[in-house]
Amino acid sequence: MQNNDSLTTDFENDVHEQSVREILFKYIRYWKWFLLSFVVAMALAVVYLKFSTPVYKIETDLLIKDNKSNLGGSNDLLKDLDMFSSDKIIDNEMNIIKSRTLIEKVAKKLNLTTSYFTNKSIRRQELYSGLPFKIELLKPGGDEDDYKTIYNVNMINPTQIQIDGKTYPVNTPVTIKSGLVLITPNADVPPSVFKDKYQVKFTDIRYIIESYNAKINVSPVSKQATVLIITLEDAIPARGKDILNSLVAEYNKAAIEDKNQVTAATLSFITDRLNKLQEELGVAEKKVENFKSGNKITDISAQSQIFLQGVQGNDSDLSKINIQLNVLDNMQKYISNSGTEDTQVPAMFGIDDPAFTALVNQLGELVLKKQSLLQTIPETNPVITSLNEQIKTVKTGINQSLQSLRNGLLTTKRQLQSKSNMFNNIISQVPSKERGLIDVMRQQEIKNTLFTYLLQKREETEISLASTASDSRIIDAATSTRAPVKPVRQVIFLLFMLIGFAVPAAIIYFADLLNFKVTKKADIERNTRVPIISEISHSTDRSPLLVSAKPRSMVSEQIRALRTNLNFIIPKPDQKVILFTSSISGEGKSFISLNLGASLAMSGKKVVILELDLRKPKLHGGLEMSNDRGLSNYLIGEVAVKDIVRPIPHQENYYLISSGPIPPNPAELLVNGRIGDLISDLKNDFDYVILDAPPVGLVTDAQILGQFADTTLFVVRHNYTAKIHIPIIEQFNKQKKFKNLNLVMNSIDTKGGYGYGYGYGYGYGYGGYYE
Repeated sequence: MQNNDSLTTDFENDVHEQSVREILFKYIRYWKWFLLSFVVAMALAVVYLKFSTPVYKIETDLLIKDNKSNLGGSNDLLKDLDMFSSDKIIDNEMNIIKSRTLIEKVAKKLNLTTSYFTNKSIRRQELYSGLPFKIELLKPGGDEDDYKTIYNVNMINPTQIQIDGKTYPVNTPVTIKSGLVLITPNADVPPSVFKDKYQVKFTDIRYIIESYNAKINVSPVSKQATVLIITLEDAIPARGKDILNSLVAEYNKAAIEDKNQVTAATLSFITDRLNKLQEELGVAEKKVENFKSGNKITDISAQSQIFLQGVQGNDSDLSKINIQLNVLDNMQKYISNSGTEDTQVPAMFGIDDPAFTALVNQLGELVLKKQSLLQTIPETNPVITSLNEQIKTVKTGINQSLQSLRNGLLTTKRQLQSKSNMFNNIISQVPSKERGLIDVMRQQEIKNTLFTYLLQKREETEISLASTASDSRIIDAATSTRAPVKPVRQVIFLLFMLIGFAVPAAIIYFADLLNFKVTKKADIERNTRVPIISEISHSTDRSPLLVSAKPRSMVSEQIRALRTNLNFIIPKPDQKVILFTSSISGEGKSFISLNLGASLAMSGKKVVILELDLRKPKLHGGLEMSNDRGLSNYLIGEVAVKDIVRPIPHQENYYLISSGPIPPNPAELLVNGRIGDLISDLKNDFDYVILDAPPVGLVTDAQILGQFADTTLFVVRHNYTAKIHIPIIEQFNKQKKFKNLNLVMNSIDTKGGYGYGYGYGYGYGYGGYYE
């Protein structure tokens, strides 16, 4: 049992190895085409590299500062001025850096909508610097086709330029097809470049924004780090560096502007109050001066001075309370009105409550964050929805703290007001002139104290505004790779090499897939169980009796091998009749049957071959024998057997019964009964009777003759017989229409790779034995 399993395994391995060998040989035999394709592919790779534009990688590193860092000690003042605070989400900053708004600012700043080219090399090369002029599209023409126009431009002199043959002045807006442009000469380039000719093309800024938005890549160094790597691939390294450096500069500028919005609003509020107080203070001082000069009073008494100081302090506190209540009123209006998320949070000037101030600062940060994100994502994005919910929650907390803070301020205001009323009662007891002086001096001091307080706050706010720093820092300025990253020469050569091998392989594969003819042994074996008893190679020799004319040829040896195999398929001495047929005409059954008969005759057997293809006989013509009498005459009863059997010249023991004159009804002649008598008579006189029948795919003659044959050899021709004919052979075998059916593979082209290795030895393995 184990031996059987081992034999089965060995057989399967042999079949697998043979299958792999066949597949490999199918392609290896076309090695010249693969070599030619490889050479062409390598040449195309060189041409591609010559004409392709090299692309460089530009990179800059940006640090997003972390507010969790411990500044400590001497940096407390900087912390108070909000120089190092940062509460940024890295993902948000990555989107902001690539936002359309920032890229649009960079594109306008660097004039990226204008492209310059030169044709000095084999390919059109884009330029960025070293140009004698700069052209800026001030106002597009409005037509999309205008952006497709390429202008031929050259400088005539430092004051004139030529565009498509027309002369225009420089430093003056002029109108061309694409719109209004401004041409600016470059004084830093030598006059020699004026002779050069350039090409200029304008690009829609929307396309520029979309293009660089896709090209610019922003990624963090790691998940925990706040360092961003910003990369860009560009054909011009200098332009790529300028783009990244300008992008980072615009990002920092926008971040500083966002941080300064609250401080600027506070400064504006203080400035407005100072302007009003300055006028009021001037009026109050004028009243004091007029009162003193009118009443000839130089000073007040010491007691009144004490009362006045108390009143001034109380009035100053009362004014501050009123300012704080005014600020709370502004905040109340802000959080009460819907749709205020897109406006700036009111300044909390004078509010000292830490909890309330923290909530307002949180609200301001959320509003700024929302405004930044809206530059890159739509309002319907879940992130914006989440921010809206956070803003709503913070507003609720602010409203609650605001009411509590307002109640406390109102209580303090009432206390201060009561104290002020008490001071007023005391002052009313002072003599009238002195009382009048106290009143006007009281108003002056109130204005003066408040003015001084606001001046102090304005200075603090201006210091904070001037010292605001960006929340990011450039670690490394934009740098470019020394060598281009695209195209990679090794990758291009590898790709074209693969293409060079893939193209002929694909052609061979699909040619084999679409080929409807029998080209390999597997085409037969997978469609029929009929055994192949012989394989005959292709021969260019025109001799009809090849086994006699060239007995040492490879085909002759293969015919002898077929003769030997007959002993295995017809072992009984009385089985003498061999029928040859095929699917269609031209498959070589007459050649094989004639030469097999000759081989049998050469072995000492007496053989007769019958030319039964009564419609298109070929045997007698190839042997140069007459055909005046033959089978057709016998079948109609005109002649006897002995009158139609003729010896084949120069071949002992070999005889031919030719077809005779072509009859009008060959099939009817074969069924009249005389063919059976003829074969019976011949079996008595000959060792072998060979029947050369017509193809079964065209007429029924072969099937009629099948009943008289002891074995049938069905001829299949390499690269000639259609694959669809093989299943028909299997049907004949199953239906037992032919006795002892076997196949002969004819005209195998060994150079054509029949069997892909199996038949390779026919032409080479036995080279020393054959002519």
